[in-house]
Amino acid sequence: MHSYILLTGETTGLLLCDEAGTLGLRPRCDDSCVWEWTSESSLRNASTGREVEVEPTGGPPSQDEMTAIDAAFGEGASQLVPRKFRLAGDTDKGLHGQLVFSERAAPARLPSVYLAELEAQGWTVIENLLSPAMLTNLVANANKLRDKHAEKEARMRADQDLRPYQSNDNIIRVRSLMEEGDSFLGMTPVVSQALVHPVSLWVLESYLGVDSIHYCSCPGVSILRPAEKSEENSHLVPGGWHCDYPYPVNSEIDAHTYMLGKLGEEEFEKLDASIRPRFPNWKQRKDRLGMQFNIAITDFTPERGSTQFVLGSHEFDTPPPPEMNAVPTVAGVGPHQDVVQVSYSAGSGILYDSRTYHRSPPELNVSGEERWAMLSCIVPSFVRDMRVRDDKVLSAEGFARATNVHAALTERELNDVLKMLCDDESGVPRQDIKAAVAAALPGTPRQVGSDDSYP
Repeated sequence: MHSYILLTGETTGLLLCDEAGTLGLRPRCDDSCVWEWTSESSLRNASTGREVEVEPTGGPPSQDEMTAIDAAFGEGASQLVPRKFRLAGDTDKGLHGQLVFSERAAPARLPSVYLAELEAQGWTVIENLLSPAMLTNLVANANKLRDKHAEKEARMRADQDLRPYQSNDNIIRVRSLMEEGDSFLGMTPVVSQALVHPVSLWVLESYLGVDSIHYCSCPGVSILRPAEKSEENSHLVPGGWHCDYPYPVNSEIDAHTYMLGKLGEEEFEKLDASIRPRFPNWKQRKDRLGMQFNIAITDFTPERGSTQFVLGSHEFDTPPPPEMNAVPTVAGVGPHQDVVQVSYSAGSGILYDSRTYHRSPPELNVSGEERWAMLSCIVPSFVRDMRVRDDKVLSAEGFARATNVHAALTERELNDVLKMLCDDESGVPRQDIKAAVAAALPGTPRQVGSDDSYP
């Protein structure tokens, strides 16, 4: 197995690539942006074989700096400071003066391999989206919230314990513990860095066939509790099989906003209006209009209640039929004969076509431990997001106030967060958020919210 790395520009966050024999910078990571060490001072491009010489620059943060970083972003944040290297020799052609790069571990395989797998089967797992240090920091931030709101979580647990198992239940959603006005994006830069990882974004955009995507809701940490209900509530309620936004939920429910009543009907009309001019028959499931992007914070295994799928169902003509939700799910039996669970390790992300039949199985977490994940849904920017149902708008406003996170993100990361998580109803970055972020950045002004920063 290769130990690939990415090199991100210190000032722009753009990725060093080798294109047609010339070094360049890109905001997305295809094979040309992947490198591997051949010696302590030499790197080889995994796609072209070109070698470059580098030399270390700077050094690790001082103890005072590490203390300040941990105070700002939580336990373990100081371990996230990357090593920096300067390109040696006459290599500035096409780099616009960008010669210092930060090292970041890359996924285990080349981006083209993930894309080919996704094209062939409708899903793929990308490794190393979150490093062990990033996982530690994210969990520490979430647990800090849980400790602060332990009584509220205890009430949630008590309510859940009075119900039998049902899909999408027995879950602690960390976002629901936050104070009004707080933003999940504002806890630590790790969240944004995971959500706008340049390899996953390249794969997503390539699969959807667009160059502008956005999150249709505000991602959050979801914690599946162990299956430990008392005997009277240990049975399983049928149901849970569905497809994700923007497609019809199942054969009986068209809109993901159905629980909002009349407001949900109006919201669905706006969603339909955003898609219909390009894809008049979009509800027929023939067009690629949505992807799920779920990052494991703990290992996903069958024993820990990993998601159930009917793999390949993204190519079916209809969403889950009524018989799938009429009886409790037992993999391999009756209407669930093709049900499987996919295993993948902490720090990895699964990408799958939103048309895929899937279900959360709380009854299957027999590990005695919690199963953590960061769940999200991505659509082309012209597809209206789940604005009314979710707190994406409030999350963006909270992010605008998280000035310490802004300063810790690169220009590329900030621009992608603004485009994908702080956009308006038309899929355009909100001007008020962009202005607030730009005004709060210390030091040399950066080109925030503009593709002009991408040479």
